[in-house]
Amino acid sequence: MIGRFLLAAACGLSLFAAAAIAGDDTDDHGVHMKQMNMEHMKMSPKMSDTRQEVDLPAPMRAHMLANMRGHAEAVAEILAALGKGDGAGAGKIADTRLGMASSGAAACKPNAKSGELGDMPAMMAHHMPDEMRALGLTMHEQASKFAQEAGKIGPGGDMRPALAELSQVVQACNACHATYRLD
Repeated sequence: MIGRFLLAAACGLSLFAAAAIAGDDTDDHGVHMKQMNMEHMKMSPKMSDTRQEVDLPAPMRAHMLANMRGHAEAVAEILAALGKGDGAGAGKIADTRLGMASSGAAACKPNAKSGELGDMPAMMAHHMPDEMRALGLTMHEQASKFAQEAGKIGPGGDMRPALAELSQVVQACNACHATYRLD
């Protein structure tokens, strides 16, 4: 059962990673993904992208896309660690790369706009819609909760509580990607 869940989660992550990569037109894969999306849109004229565009200056856009790719990579590494039964390792990855203490969480925190968390988080916070920042904050909070649950997994232990928290992390990512887009 857990094995099938991890396989399904890995497949879902592949789609999540592709979506994060597709927003970056600096590599051939990103350009290819955009072209595929454009072709799909031509095949489905009634469909349109109704997500809210978030207009960021180029350096911030690149920074945000790199963060999202890093998040997708972290989730893949978490799944690999869980697949090996390494809850502590999965928790450490989540805590340092996705959780509230991670550098990526700074722009989503309520006090980011004040500048006390640094210039880049302050600039990002000013450009991101408040609802987008709230979704990001939820993702980072859930990652911290996952890290706590994953740390409790002993040898042969029950992964279900940790997997339930990890599911919340991915759901927060999906909600944001379903609502917002970077062009």
